[in-house]
Amino acid sequence: MTRIRASCPSCGEVDLRPTDLTLTIVRDADGQVADGSAYRFRCPACTHVVAKPADARIADLLRTGGVEAEEREQLQTEVDRRPPHPESPPGGPRLTHDDLLDLHLLLTTDTWFEQLLATSR
Repeated sequence: MTRIRASCPSCGEVDLRPTDLTLTIVRDADGQVADGSAYRFRCPACTHVVAKPADARIADLLRTGGVEAEEREQLQTEVDRRPPHPESPPGGPRLTHDDLLDLHLLLTTDTWFEQLLATSR
């Protein structure tokens, strides 16, 4: 049986079977392995899920070792789904210490949720 050696950030090198890994290959328009390709596994020692990028060489090695790959095409217009960066906050007044204290006092009541809903209308 094929054994694949990978590294866990917590435990170091671990031996895995091909069925222990999940490989996702993203292909660009001309069929090459693109950014976003990655492999994942659950560390057999600490049980943490480890995800690492996979370039073309790594993807080929894993497939040769028997790891099944899920392939998908790279989106032409990647949508950035991350929240805005904290250095460019949305408009509106800043949260003050008084606002925070008011929120704390509001949360001590049994009707805090209804009161918040009433202020948002």
